[in-house]
Formats: sequence, structure tokens, C-alpha cells
Amino acid sequence: MKRKCHCGRDYDYISKVATEYEDLLAVGDEKKAGELKKKLDFEMLMTPNVCPVCIDEHNDMALFESVQEEKQIDESAELERFGIRPRHYKCTFENFIADTDKKKSVLESCKRMTKSKTGLIVMIGNNGVGKTHLLAASAKAIGAGRIYKMIEIGMFIRKYIGSTTIDEQSQLDALIRLPFLAIDEFDKCKRSESDLIWLSYIIDERNERRRATILSGNCHPEKTHTDGKKCEKCFETIVTPDILDRISQYGTLHYLDWESIRPKLRGKE
Repeated sequence: MKRKCHCGRDYDYISKVATEYEDLLAVGDEKKAGELKKKLDFEMLMTPNVCPVCIDEHNDMALFESVQEEKQIDESAELERFGIRPRHYKCTFENFIADTDKKKSVLESCKRMTKSKTGLIVMIGNNGVGKTHLLAASAKAIGAGRIYKMIEIGMFIRKYIGSTTIDEQSQLDALIRLPFLAIDEFDKCKRSESDLIWLSYIIDERNERRRATILSGNCHPEKTHTDGKKCEKCFETIVTPDILDRISQYGTLHYLDWESIRPKLRGKE
């Protein structure tokens, strides 16, 4: 029997009761058909009024949403493999706001690195100036490697302690071989002798192998002090003279000295 869908289409409603009802009408048994009509009306009331076309569209949409959800999960897993946190999933070079010459300079440095897949960049500055944005964008552009926080570097290397299958050198080699390595928050290392030796060794060995490397930290250069003194947040205080020497030889230092963009992102300004 015919039924009108909520979309306006007429469609054949098929069920055992509907078939029996139509058969009774066909043979002229209106009495039994009338008795069965009550049952049919209740059945139709309890059955969703959806035509086959709408069902197909719904299934197609459900399938599309399922595929999209799986795709997002796969993409998230890939970004996490690069060490990119959820807050920076959407960070790209294209949506980095380079509205000053300094911002354009650091952006172009990162772009050049991702194209050549070699070099050393050091980015220092306060929180919220876009350092991690550029790290994430660089990792995505290269499509390989990983971003580690400095504390994670120490934890990764120290995995050899108590192990019978790995040693300190094998852990260092794993970091050196990465096509791209970004060390974020290098200023938060314990500044122990071992941490600084590891950092210097990794930088030197990666340069020898022409691997792309970025260091990022929440600190400032010594020259920002007009009295000529250093503080514990000075870049030159945090790293050792040999690291400074390597950066001066083959690295590029960018001081991101502009204001944090986080308040603007929150809509507070």
C-alpha cells in the first residue's frame, strides 16, 4: 500500500499486515479488512515513516560520517607520531600570522628548512609567540621526524638504564637519525652536565649528517639587558659555549620578541 514519506515522496509500505489488508480489499471482504485496518494503523504509527530513498541517503551520510571519523582518527594518530599536540593539529605555515618583517623572517627560515631538509634553527622568545606553531608546521611539511620537549629527550635517552637490549648510544643514535628533530622548551632542561653534553652531541652529529633540527625555548638573548648582565633566562646562560659556537657556525638564531598572540586567540583583545 502507498504511504507518504516526510520528504513528500510516495512509497510502497510493505509488511505482512499491509499485504493481508490489501488482499482482503481485493476480494471484497470489507468486514475483515476493517478489523485488520486498526492493527495496520497501529503498526504504521509505530514504524518510522521513511521512504527507501531517505534510508539510502541516511545510510550514505552515516557511512560518510564514519569514514570521516576514521580519517580524523588516522590523521590524529599521525600527528601524535610527530609529537604534535591536539592544540597544534591545525598549525600550518599558511595560517601563521606573519604581519611583521621579523615574523616573515622566521617563517621563511622554517620554510627553507622543510624544503632542503637540512640546517639548524634556534627560536627563542616568550610563551605564545608562535614557536610551537612553527615546530608543528615544519614537522607536517617535512612529513617525518618528531618534536620532543627537552624533558622527553632526557627520558628517551635514559631508557637504557636497567635495560639489557638498549644502551645510551643507541638511544642517541635514534635521535640523530631522525629526518627532522625539534627540541622544544630546551630551556627547561636540568642543565646537568649529562643533559648539556647530550644536547651538544645531538646538534653536532645531526649537522654532520645534514639533518633538519630546530631548538625552541622560552628565553631571551643576553643583549636584551642594557646593564650588560646575564640572568638565568638568558640564552647564553642556558646553553654551553660549544653549543653557542655550533649555532654561530651553521645555525640561525631568531628572537621572537613580539607579544603573545594567545589573548587575541581567546578573543580578549
